[in-house]
Amino acid sequence: MKLRHLMAAIALSTFAVTAHANEVEGHIEAVDATNRTLTVQGITFEVTDRTDYDDGLRRFEDLEVGQRVEVDFEYRDGRHIATEIELED
Repeated sequence: MKLRHLMAAIALSTFAVTAHANEVEGHIEAVDATNRTLTVQGITFEVTDRTDYDDGLRRFEDLEVGQRVEVDFEYRDGRHIATEIELED
């Protein structure tokens, strides 16, 4: 019985982490102007006209390799769509 409760707790905590993991922080590793994407922590994020920029960033063209950023995103149809990008200290 205890094992069943432990397994249920692990499953629920794993789901909770996955459900709230909609932001990534790190240095920009690549910027692709043609496809309007940036890569942070090995994840490629697509930027749309609805992406918001903060903390000194105003548009996609302000992004540079090496900048430390936080990317808020939605995961849809197997793609990471950036909803907000902001500079980190």
